[in-house]
Amino acid sequence: MIIATAGHVDHGKTSLIRALTGVETDTLAEEVERGLSINLGYAFMPQGSDETLGFIDVPGHRKFINTMISGISGVDMGLIVVAADDGPMPQTLEHIDVLEILGVARVCVVVNKVDRVDPSRVDEVLQQVDALIQPRRWPAYRSFAVSSVSGDGLDDLKDHLTSVAEAHQRLGNSGGFRLSIDRSFNVKGVGLVVTGTASAGEVRKGDPLELLPGGQSVRIRYLRANSQEVEHASAGQRVALAIAGKVSLKEITRGDWLVAPKAPPPASRLDVEVSLLSSAPFPLKHMAPVKIYMGAKRLAARLAHIDTPEGPLKPGESCLAQLILDHPISSIWGEPFLVQDHAETRILGGGRVLDPEGPKFGKARRARLCWLRALQIPDAKAALAQLLEAQQPVNLSKFWAIRNRRQVPESLFPIDEVREFQRDGTTWAVAEKQWQFVIKWLAQYLDDWHREQPQAPGIKMTSLEKALTPNFGLTLGLAAVDLLLRSGSLAHQEGYISRKDFKPAKSQQTLNHWEQLKAQLQRGGTTLPLLGDLLSLAEIPEQFAKQALRFGMGRGELHELNKHRYALPSQLLHYYERLTLTHDQGEALTVAGLKNKFGTGRNLTVEILEHFDRLHLTRREGNVRVLVPRANVQRALGIEP
Repeated sequence: MIIATAGHVDHGKTSLIRALTGVETDTLAEEVERGLSINLGYAFMPQGSDETLGFIDVPGHRKFINTMISGISGVDMGLIVVAADDGPMPQTLEHIDVLEILGVARVCVVVNKVDRVDPSRVDEVLQQVDALIQPRRWPAYRSFAVSSVSGDGLDDLKDHLTSVAEAHQRLGNSGGFRLSIDRSFNVKGVGLVVTGTASAGEVRKGDPLELLPGGQSVRIRYLRANSQEVEHASAGQRVALAIAGKVSLKEITRGDWLVAPKAPPPASRLDVEVSLLSSAPFPLKHMAPVKIYMGAKRLAARLAHIDTPEGPLKPGESCLAQLILDHPISSIWGEPFLVQDHAETRILGGGRVLDPEGPKFGKARRARLCWLRALQIPDAKAALAQLLEAQQPVNLSKFWAIRNRRQVPESLFPIDEVREFQRDGTTWAVAEKQWQFVIKWLAQYLDDWHREQPQAPGIKMTSLEKALTPNFGLTLGLAAVDLLLRSGSLAHQEGYISRKDFKPAKSQQTLNHWEQLKAQLQRGGTTLPLLGDLLSLAEIPEQFAKQALRFGMGRGELHELNKHRYALPSQLLHYYERLTLTHDQGEALTVAGLKNKFGTGRNLTVEILEHFDRLHLTRREGNVRVLVPRANVQRALGIEP
């Protein structure tokens, strides 16, 4: 079990650890000379077995609050030390806030230096500290009055800490190894060494690990845990690792992570739940600049609100948010963090990570909010159940990976209630009722399509995808299509999906009308006439137009901009190429500017751009269009590669 001190400067934290363990944690010459801890110190107290009680001595001076925060992260108990002569001080309250925000499970209050005051003063200070602790999340804490000098009360404190450590359940080791580096240095004869508190999993000599965010591969050459050379170490232990690989000391910074291979990649957008302290001095507006502390890392960030009502996040309130970081960081679900104001003068609040790979767009869409609200549930099975009840397809591979689980657990739910399926090497799940609904919907959709377009050989896959996406999402929809194709209920031939044994009706008239329309559009080059003009030029009676247009769209050879205007894929590709050329020349993609580039009127320019928006080739932001990155243009337009 790891215990960290907390409290105001010069209240005797270092002397208390020395009295408990016999270890001097002030090791820097400057610390010894000034009698002031400016770095993290470590000490260990054997318990007569393989278990060891570890202490982290963190600095109490306000100037070194950042070092204090990194020391508190990942500990099991906070030892709140208050000097009997001074009583609670500003850093006492600040450190208590840090302990609570970072989710430290237990605290113990120690009133130190009782040899300097009368017993009545000790009682007064105990009451003052109780008033600070009682409103918090630690109902079963103990208080002790001690003197590091005379030894009064130390035996009772030591017995209490030992009994708590014996009852303490070590963190589970089922996940991948994770350690936030708080120190790195070279040791002669050993090589590059990093230290930190292991927050998850276990590691052995010879194991491969990744150094994040850089992504370098390293191997463990030598291992110490709790000041002893060991063969393996696990979550909850202070660890020193000698690492080998293509990495040097200058490439490692405080707060980098050593993690098991295939961990979630570093990201600069983290979806989180965040709360402000009721004592926070001011609210936080949307996109407010802040400083974030996670593990041993400090980062600048902006806090983007996701589900707050209009207005800022007020003191005492909580919300879903996205942290937009200046630099990427490794994190997993449940990773605690602390928020300070941008000037680093006040602790404002904190929270925990829900999704360590937040999206840039669509943060507040219904499906996304459903996902995040389920991730707020601590129990994984209950969170999955909520997602499945909401008829959401669940990416099980991601759900368990962000929880630091290396494999998807087998069959958490009865097979007749949940359907699991594979898609592009990823495991998904959906409620069986929803799966059957999608299967029936697909069958009915194909039946309706064949009835309305009996001459068409089927529906183009790209057209079917457009129908599936808004209803069920593309992943679930295509998984159902794959199943029906494998079972023989559907057929896929020459790019068309149809019902099994469907034979298109032969209507030479509809085919002739479509060929006339297509030829007329091709003759017009890039001109897109109104439907009435198109029918007149192609010499097609209006009563036959609807069937011919559907035939062309069913073949994926025609786009409907609106009910009055249609275009061939090649015509739309021409305008898209003009649009990308304008973008590459550094010009803003406005209607006014593109009207000239397209050589069209304003109305037609708007119609073309709105169609590109629907195809997810562009996105409107105010009066400007933005190209959607990595958009598959040929697929969106139905142009065969």
